[in-house]
Amino acid sequence: MAELFSLDNPIQNYAWGSYETLALMRGAPAPTEQPEAELWVGAHPAAPSVAHVDGGTYTLDALVAEQPNRFLNAQRTNDVFPFLFKILAIESPLSIQVHPTDEQAQAGFADENARGIPLNDPARNYKDTFSKPETVIALSEMRILTGVRKFSELSAIAEHFKLRWLAGALDASKTPKQLLTAIIRMSPQASATALEQTLAAARSWAQKNGAVDGRESLAAGVAELVNLIDSKYPGDRGLLVALVMNLVYLAPGESVYTPDGQVHAYISGTAIELMNPSDNVMRAGLTPKHLDEEELIKILGERQDAPVIQRPTPTSDGTAEYSMWDKRLSITHLVLEQGQEIELPLSGVAIALCTAGTMVVRDDDKTFTLGGTQAVMYTGESATLSLSGQGQLYIACQRAS
Repeated sequence: MAELFSLDNPIQNYAWGSYETLALMRGAPAPTEQPEAELWVGAHPAAPSVAHVDGGTYTLDALVAEQPNRFLNAQRTNDVFPFLFKILAIESPLSIQVHPTDEQAQAGFADENARGIPLNDPARNYKDTFSKPETVIALSEMRILTGVRKFSELSAIAEHFKLRWLAGALDASKTPKQLLTAIIRMSPQASATALEQTLAAARSWAQKNGAVDGRESLAAGVAELVNLIDSKYPGDRGLLVALVMNLVYLAPGESVYTPDGQVHAYISGTAIELMNPSDNVMRAGLTPKHLDEEELIKILGERQDAPVIQRPTPTSDGTAEYSMWDKRLSITHLVLEQGQEIELPLSGVAIALCTAGTMVVRDDDKTFTLGGTQAVMYTGESATLSLSGQGQLYIACQRAS
């Protein structure tokens, strides 16, 4: 049996969010009273979607727990909903963060349980037993930080801006993880001195060169990044970590994958994101939230490579598909003009999320009209959906096999 039903999706009001982006996307008044950072679509217990099914409304996590065979793939390794789907609206930089592997998450979760740390304790690191690989797809121009710059590039930055602290850290480090570890473990006095050096150099460069696009040169990108972070998080030593990370610019439609153990942060822009259904995050700064620097160092990957920027693969039915870290997972992007209609075959578990315009989704029994931020979920046997309207739709899917 194939089923199609609508979802109401919660918004997370984190401090780094936009007062306009998600509101305008859904046609609501803007600016909003609170920043709106993320729209969550899925069954994560921290903020599950609400499903309209069987004549009632139920949280999706409760439906999955009570009827896993109905709402999950028949071929599965657990009874957890397979992904978390998001829209990110980034007004200020997110925290610099790292996610654990499955093995690290299982060990950390068991350890914190054994120590009696409540799941809702703000100081808890491991909220579940899952890793959190993720792929972000730019809806607007984006800036992200991920991995560690090549040491040759960092040497050039240290020389150009006369950053003695950075030159010293490079001399003492052989690998990206060693460099990050050295910066994170700097004493309060040493990090304060390093911050003072870095801010003075970036401000001096900006005064001499004026307002320029950070993509114009390495120095311009560094100065712009340092001044932006200082304006949002004054005095935060996470700026020193941000400085050594790869600064990547994404155009709309481009995507980047972040594996477990990779240090990363999103700086600005609007995006779609697909990830494992996990909330395990270790942070290295740019946040008022809990920092456990030694646990972050423990889960840091040895490699911190620059990402490969990817674009979707066009398909024969006029859509475009993004591949994921798991070959059963994918995101399909669909843009329709008025009067167009396509047939899209699906199998497994899928969520269709509208990001612009008005989209009509129907199967043999039901028809749903979606505006921005609205979604429907499909589950069950193979079926074909009819899609029409004028707008954009992103479909996250875990195939049946």
